[in-house]
Amino acid sequence: MLSVFCNPFRAGILFLLTLSLGYSSEIPFGHPGGPAIQGVDKVISMLREDPYQLEILMSFGTSTGGAAGHLALSIRDPQTNEETVHSANFYADRTEEHSGGHYVDDVVMAIPKKEYIFGVKSSISKDASFGLDYGEIFKRSLVGVRLNGLTIEEVRSIQAFYQQVNQDYRERRDDTDYFRGEVVYDYMNFNCAKSVALALKHGGGISEVKVKGNHILGNTPYLKMIFAHTPTSTTMNILKVAQERNWDVSAVLYKRFEGSTYLDHESETEFKDLPNRFPSFKSLDYFQGSKNFEDWDNLYAMNLLYELGKFSFVISAAQQRVLLEKQKNPTSLSEAVEIARQAASKKSKNVLRRLVRGFGIRFTPTNDNSDLYTHSSFIAEDDQEQDLETLSNEEILLRIPKVAP
Repeated sequence: MLSVFCNPFRAGILFLLTLSLGYSSEIPFGHPGGPAIQGVDKVISMLREDPYQLEILMSFGTSTGGAAGHLALSIRDPQTNEETVHSANFYADRTEEHSGGHYVDDVVMAIPKKEYIFGVKSSISKDASFGLDYGEIFKRSLVGVRLNGLTIEEVRSIQAFYQQVNQDYRERRDDTDYFRGEVVYDYMNFNCAKSVALALKHGGGISEVKVKGNHILGNTPYLKMIFAHTPTSTTMNILKVAQERNWDVSAVLYKRFEGSTYLDHESETEFKDLPNRFPSFKSLDYFQGSKNFEDWDNLYAMNLLYELGKFSFVISAAQQRVLLEKQKNPTSLSEAVEIARQAASKKSKNVLRRLVRGFGIRFTPTNDNSDLYTHSSFIAEDDQEQDLETLSNEEILLRIPKVAP
């Protein structure tokens, strides 16, 4: 055997034979360090043709029970035009469990947008988490809610706020002017959604943005959940402020690549087999692990984001490239709010009826039409021929007509 490796010709033959038998050492597409997604720069450039200053990035949930998802804020620098995503660091909680093998230098990570969504390598750290800190598109879908109408001073103040938060985290400060308790990641207190709300309210001075739990009860173990921010509720609150301030709003859907076989250290399930669910409000939908939403708040959020939708992007497995899948003209925010309210009121199920059904008790057929509920409440008339049961949450969320050839 030694003679094989000493003879260059024989070594070459062995290498070619290894490749022909399928024993390639290449990292697969959809894995960290694997082939880069093609066409990302072109997509980023196309998106930047629209005037927007912030993009709220709401990631879908990947859990089998209540799926809250993740929230991050992308800021478009007024001077350089570069976009940086500010994402609360799940591992920066100072626990022994997360003390090794994880990036814990910052409590809010600053990540280039194209890396956060599409990247296969981290420019931040070798300990950054694939599918969370970079390459999110391989693990779950994202909805980007783009906001335009802030002043340059407000945008710069939000940028400065995140820098201050990280400094306070490193210095182990507590009871700051924006947060009660130590500045450290807490799933029920200083979490991803709250970090976004704090940035707009205390950083940008946008006082109408609601921040919950910044009082003595906010750190009470049994009450944390009541005051906890969730991605969807926080986003809806910010959109309410956007309407009051007459900001321009549009939405972008970045659809998950469905073929990643990567299995990270946090799960025993490959990315492609994880749930990919629209993040739910804390509601019966959430606590019952529902996939077909029946609560008003969730129906409202999904319909509102559909009306605001402008683009959706998909990853082609064959080309390993990001493609513009669909586009439409977004509805104005004020009109979208009214349409979404009416749609949610028409389709939502009575809370009492849902609770009764949960105990296995059904009303008479004339009073209980729960069996009539299907995904069709979200499907445009042109899409009625599709198999409704096979539609994913993102297809329900943004029923965007195909781009004309």
